[in-house]
Amino acid sequence: MLDKLTGDDRVLILSPHLDDAVLSAGGLMDRAVKDGAHVVAATIFTGDADLQGEPSPLVRELHEWWGLGANPYAVRREEDIASIARLGADYIHGGMTDSIYRKDRDGIPLYATREAVFSPPSDRDPAWAPLEDLLAEWFAAVRPTIVLCPMAVGRHLDHVVTTETFRKCSAAWNADIYLYEDIPYAAGFFPPGHPDSVPAALERTNWTVRDHVDIDVDFERKFAAILKYESQIAEIFPGLDAERELRNYMRDASGTGFRERFWRAEN
Repeated sequence: MLDKLTGDDRVLILSPHLDDAVLSAGGLMDRAVKDGAHVVAATIFTGDADLQGEPSPLVRELHEWWGLGANPYAVRREEDIASIARLGADYIHGGMTDSIYRKDRDGIPLYATREAVFSPPSDRDPAWAPLEDLLAEWFAAVRPTIVLCPMAVGRHLDHVVTTETFRKCSAAWNADIYLYEDIPYAAGFFPPGHPDSVPAALERTNWTVRDHVDIDVDFERKFAAILKYESQIAEIFPGLDAERELRNYMRDASGTGFRERFWRAEN
């Protein structure tokens, strides 16, 4: 069980991007490591992009926003390594490219605007088949007893591609599966103008979702790890006080502690 981990457990956290695992499950990550479990945050879309030709409007916008130069993912990978190390877990970087860089066979960007990134993924997306192979490789290496997977709250297409690809091949592996509530989307303030919610995501998911489990977590340790993502904080919490928003979302029913919620799922 997720709330009774031991040294016999191996937890694999599937993270679409370089921050999703810590944002959504950093408290569980910290607690599981303290309980002696082997925890691996496996991030999929971490690769450097080939920027030959004219970048899409969205790529230009985000590169300017991040201010990390022509190769921003080198910096973002280092941020991720530092954040996960802060919580004592291990990491894997999958090396696939983010949706903003992916193109069709004719070299045309598939997702050139923010609206496209929060639309259903394309059948022409080159990520589908390689991601199946990558997941198989990770399962063989980690042999997880528990897998945490995004619920895809927020409708970000990389989260949808991740959860749907895993769902289709999950029957091949024997592990308990839990969906995590994708932060910041689950808190209802991102993306601006198109908020989503956990109930809405549960309604549209293709997983069979059972009950949920709340895990008591150390907010201070989780937030300290989140702050390692220096280049992303302003984008994740646009115009907001990140600590206050997270405290409000994660506060437990008693009002004195903090929790992360995970949903037991089956294919």
